[in-house]
Amino acid sequence: MSKALISKKSIIRQRPELKYIRAGGADKEPHEHDHPELIFVSGGSGRFEVNDNQYPIKAGDLIICCKNVTHSEYLFDVPGSNIYHLGFIKTVLVGMEEDEILHEPFCIIHTENNFSTINTYFQVLMNEERNKQICGKAIEDDIMRVLLISAIRLAVYDIGMAYFPNKAFYEAKSYFDRNFIEIKSIEQVCEKIKINKFYLTHIFKEQLDMPPIRYLQFKRVEKAKQLLTMTDLPVGEVALRCGYPDTAYFCRVFKKLENTTPLQFKAQAKRSYDTNDR
Repeated sequence: MSKALISKKSIIRQRPELKYIRAGGADKEPHEHDHPELIFVSGGSGRFEVNDNQYPIKAGDLIICCKNVTHSEYLFDVPGSNIYHLGFIKTVLVGMEEDEILHEPFCIIHTENNFSTINTYFQVLMNEERNKQICGKAIEDDIMRVLLISAIRLAVYDIGMAYFPNKAFYEAKSYFDRNFIEIKSIEQVCEKIKINKFYLTHIFKEQLDMPPIRYLQFKRVEKAKQLLTMTDLPVGEVALRCGYPDTAYFCRVFKKLENTTPLQFKAQAKRSYDTNDR
């Protein structure tokens, strides 16, 4: 993935205040909060359920869940499974209302090489909250701030529009996010939102460090990964549902972004679930 720019200035106008942090089991019953929540899987695998949809999660996945979003989590009962829940309040980000973190209801981040760092943040925060030592509150506040910025940086593909004052970029990205399956060409987008193609390319490279066609491919492949994991649809049908009538071209795009074929990805996801279901 490309490294996207967030902002040259701090995106946090008002620091988050820790409401709770806990570790252990998942919240299996559907519920919602009047504040945002970070959910981090430090061990095991399972699924995250929101808006009647299920998403696979595994160790290293970090979920940003917005306030008033009904959700639940499930972890397979295997040794080492653990999930952190971290609620926070009184947060103000640039261009957002209080306690508003995303324009979307949630975002699942695969921390990958950042797993160890994120896991350490949660462990230290948990220890400070448990032990209540001198200066603990100050340490908690600082770790919360770093953790939130880290989450935003990792999730920038899904929430980049939240932190930029560029109105043209916001409108263009919103159009891509709503219509990525139906879009036939970049020229069609330019005509629809009344923007010059060269300027559209410029603002996407400036804000997300990628051209708009790459962002369109990213959105479609993310949708394809969900379908390959959660359904038994053949690859050709998945390609169609993600905006690719040409299955061969879809497979080339998928392999370029994921370094594996759709069939290999589907087989690996199935093996992972079969193993955890035992």
